[in-house]
Amino acid sequence: MLSTSTLIIGATFSAFSYLNPILTRVTGFGAAVVPLLLVAYGAATVAGNTVVGRLADRRTVGVQVAGLALNAVFLAGFALSAGERVPAVLFMLGIGFVGVTMNPAMGVRVQRAGGTGPLVNTVHTSFITLGVIIGSLVGGVAIDAFGLRAPLWLGAGLAVLGLATLAPERARRRAAPVPEPESGRAALTA
Repeated sequence: MLSTSTLIIGATFSAFSYLNPILTRVTGFGAAVVPLLLVAYGAATVAGNTVVGRLADRRTVGVQVAGLALNAVFLAGFALSAGERVPAVLFMLGIGFVGVTMNPAMGVRVQRAGGTGPLVNTVHTSFITLGVIIGSLVGGVAIDAFGLRAPLWLGAGLAVLGLATLAPERARRRAAPVPEPESGRAALTA
């Protein structure tokens, strides 16, 4: 669960940390436009938090699966279309909508497994911070080696790894027996 949280945040921050140079040097926006685009990114994050917050309790793992899959698609799409303004902005907004907005689902999942105590939340926060560090640090190294689209590809890869961390839990859920409904007479006496 902690590794999933690390990878969710790492995938998002590998892109977020470098949005300014990507948007100015690759997409071709002027420096004065980037703050407005970041406000739009923030608005997408608020909208995503609203959606995820409503679904996190009931569909915790499903939210994470959908969010990671969409984030991988948005990050790869942004990497492919970073040179074209409209698709680049749409993919960037998609990353804002599904990236860090998975925090409610991450928190619910960890608290269900470990409780709500301060140590559980502190450790979880440390793993989230580790994701920020990994995404930003490795994204910067990737830029030096491969150019400004590299952190977007890195983010897509981290999102796919995050999906892989959810596979064992999804398999356990599929293998768990489905409780049978109570028979008519037993249900009446209960």
